Amino acid sequence: MANVDRPFEAVWKIVKKIPRGRVATYGQISQLIGRRLTPVGVGWAIRAAGDDRIPWQRVVNASGGISTDDQHPGLQRAMLEAEGVRFERDGRIDLARYGWKPRLR
Repeated sequence: MANVDRPFEAVWKIVKKIPRGRVATYGQISQLIGRRLTPVGVGWAIRAAGDDRIPWQRVVNASGGISTDDQHPGLQRAMLEAEGVRFERDGRIDLARYGWKPRLR
């Protein structure tokens, strides 16, 4: 891949590490890759990967919500619920409970 794709690859590598039943935010992933992409750029990288390459459903916005549901209405929520993630009445995920806390080396 060209050098321009390397930040996308970094995003994919991180997203693949998010365990089942946990979520991370776009901003958190941006921080973990050294801010080589903004949170919006992280979203672009996730979309560029395609649905079957990474566990994209485990990435949510900073409020614990689903940012977009355009292509697959309800799919992200259903996939997360199948992993044991529960949503609050307002449609958000409790990040203190379900947020991924990776160990940094």
